[in-house]
Amino acid sequence: MGADELHAALLELAALHADRPALAARTARTVGKGVQFARGAEAGDPETLLDVVARLAGTGDLAEGLFAAELTVACGRRTEWTGPWRTQLRMLRRHPCGDVRDVAYAQFTAAE
Repeated sequence: MGADELHAALLELAALHADRPALAARTARTVGKGVQFARGAEAGDPETLLDVVARLAGTGDLAEGLFAAELTVACGRRTEWTGPWRTQLRMLRRHPCGDVRDVAYAQFTAAE
């Protein structure tokens, strides 16, 4: 699935969660876990996912932002937090929605 198709599908899913923040958070976690534990072609191309995450995060919408945050966490872990994923996580830490920022701040990229 290409970036445009994946983005459209996630936008449609996010729209179903309007005014349902708790459900949006649970669904976002499920989507993120699916990506994190997928293998091979099912895992998706990290560059495609990064493009989609950036689009979702850029709207300021809660559900879209939660999807972006959980996908960022999943892909960041999968790629061992390469530069683009760390950058995306930092951007999500400045998201207008507090719940999105909470997901981003709860994730550590390196042990100290």
